Amino acid sequence: MGGWNILYALINFAILAAGLFLVGRKLAVQMLRSRREQLSEDLEKAGQAAEHAKELLAGMEEAKAAGEQERREILRAAASAAEAGDQSAAAEDRKAAEQIAGEAEKDKQIRRRVARSEINAQAAEEIVEEAAALLSKTEYEPARAALTEQLLSRAERELRITKGDLAAFRSSGSIDAELRSAVLPPETAETRIREAVCRALAEAGQQVEPQQLRVRVIRDENLIGGACLRVGDTVYDGSLAGLLRRAKRRVAQADNADRELIDSLRELLGQTSREPDVYQTGTVISVSDGICRISGVSDAMAGELIEFEGGVRGMVMDLEKDNVGVVMLGSYERVQEGQRVRRTGRIIQVPVGEELIGRVVDALGNPLDGQGELHTVHSRPIESPAPGVIDRKSVSVPMQTGIKAIDALVPIGRGQRELIIGDRQTGKTAIALDAILNQKGKDMICIYVAVGQKESTVAGVVDKLRQHGAMSYTIVVCASASESAPMLYIAPYAGAAMGEYFMYKGRDVLIVYDDLSKQAVAYREISLLLHRPPGREAYPGDVFYLHSRLLERAARLSPEAGGGSMTALPIIETQAGDISAYIPTNVISITDGQIFLETDLFNAGVRPAVNVGLSVSRVGGSAQLAAMKQVAGRLRMDLAQYRELAAFAQFGSDLDKTTQATLHRGDRMTELLKQEQYAPLEASDQVIAIFAVNEGYADAVALEDVGRFEAELLPYVNERAPGLRERILAGEKLGENDVKKLRDLIAQFVESFS
Repeated sequence: MGGWNILYALINFAILAAGLFLVGRKLAVQMLRSRREQLSEDLEKAGQAAEHAKELLAGMEEAKAAGEQERREILRAAASAAEAGDQSAAAEDRKAAEQIAGEAEKDKQIRRRVARSEINAQAAEEIVEEAAALLSKTEYEPARAALTEQLLSRAERELRITKGDLAAFRSSGSIDAELRSAVLPPETAETRIREAVCRALAEAGQQVEPQQLRVRVIRDENLIGGACLRVGDTVYDGSLAGLLRRAKRRVAQADNADRELIDSLRELLGQTSREPDVYQTGTVISVSDGICRISGVSDAMAGELIEFEGGVRGMVMDLEKDNVGVVMLGSYERVQEGQRVRRTGRIIQVPVGEELIGRVVDALGNPLDGQGELHTVHSRPIESPAPGVIDRKSVSVPMQTGIKAIDALVPIGRGQRELIIGDRQTGKTAIALDAILNQKGKDMICIYVAVGQKESTVAGVVDKLRQHGAMSYTIVVCASASESAPMLYIAPYAGAAMGEYFMYKGRDVLIVYDDLSKQAVAYREISLLLHRPPGREAYPGDVFYLHSRLLERAARLSPEAGGGSMTALPIIETQAGDISAYIPTNVISITDGQIFLETDLFNAGVRPAVNVGLSVSRVGGSAQLAAMKQVAGRLRMDLAQYRELAAFAQFGSDLDKTTQATLHRGDRMTELLKQEQYAPLEASDQVIAIFAVNEGYADAVALEDVGRFEAELLPYVNERAPGLRERILAGEKLGENDVKKLRDLIAQFVESFS
């Protein structure tokens, strides 16, 4: 029994083991199959990853190659840019170096001229001293005596009595004559002089006996050789001392020291056969406050240059019976009573010509800009007669200022005189400068005359002109507030003389006088110091003539007279807007119209602050462009009506629709006429802008957007209407097709404007 149990247990164990084996095997197979499938999947993924990795590696290689190529290109471009930058920088450096070298060369030339002038002056002094010592030796005494005899012989033949000396003789009944000689003159010298003077008086229609004449004969060793004869105020200088003085002056003023020294010495040696130096002299009676009184020089002319000892010069301003009044043109500290002066015989002149363009000069034409000396060939008197009626031509060519409010409402023609008037700080100079800037490329020479302004202000004006490229056709004449009254007085006349040179050459000139109020004050100061009687507001009675003889020189010449023109823009400063004051009314009556700038408008932001009611151009309408006249014909009346309604609307709010529409459009037209400084506008653009607002196309535009509306409209129209600009500038009217096209284009623009 026990055996069967053991067998039964063994069979059960075998069955259990077989079942376990089968189940385990199945599980193992399943596990192995799952593992194999996972491995296969992993291997497939690994293969894919490997393929992807290969692709990534290939992409990286390509990217690396592309990056390397790009890097090389970037480096190449950077190298090229650096090279170009180096070249540009080098070019700029070279340019700057050349400019610095040029400035240094200019400075060197100036220093060389100054040094040369000092060397020449020193050399001239040494020449005079050595020549004087040489010619004073005893061995030359016969030659010096021969010079005295030569002067006496010439006096017997050529002595003349001037009108001034004749008048003095008739007044006093006598005339003085004095002979000064380096050596003892012959005993007959006094008799010969009496006879020569009697003959000259007889030729002048005045019979006189020799005994009526006072003749003195004096020995003066300072003359070195020869003699010096004075009859009345006229001097006949045949002395070697006078000859050496003239040689000294020539050497001191020479550009080439060696050459001029030699030439002067040669001329000195051959001078004994030449004519004596004949001139009139006078004596300083008094000097104070820049005004000098001189006795003698009785034949002096108004405006003549008088030369004092030491080289100081003055201008004759007052002619009286027994003396002349001279205003000093420079420092007068060394001028003292009793000094001798001499006439130059020349009316005061200034240099003129192309060399002045781009330069800043003073009232005498001396450079102030540090750009070296002026080497001009021509000169003109600062005062000259205005062109006559026969030589003039009517004003018919426009002179565009580039300012909408002026070109539309107060047009200016070439050859016109248009006054700019208003209180201080109302934009008078700004209008003049914009007018100058607008002449760029129009073949017009501009002259800006600054009278009585601060030097810093004038420097600012010159800087602005340079920034905008206007100095290439502009001359600036500066008589600053720190200068004497005579310089302020003559500055406008000097500018007019410079402009006349170009006008008579057939060129067009624009001249600005900024301002004539200060010139009138300077003239009043001079007149009161000359003891002329004051008149209204302490101005002398001839102050009207002061400005009229200046402004009448502006004209448009006929082709026979040269064909050029000079347009004058004088500036006058008022006090509290009083245009009925003495000087403003004077200049208004001289000019062809005025542009009145109102302080209230300026403070309200309307710039330029042109008062439409008080501004007028009497002859400029004939020169206005036909298209401008066509679109702005009613503008003056419309603006005047708008100003009246605007003033009325302040007192009431219940306005009818017509009044509201007028005010609405007037606001936009006023806004359109505002213009920034230094931004002149072409005449054709002005016509388009005014046409657009005048036709009501800006009525729907907000007031603050009117400026932007204009700025965007102009290029839009010019781009789509080719040829319109040229026709307007050529003086043609807007035809029906032009008007229709303008309306269509502006309407299209308004639709797109936002």
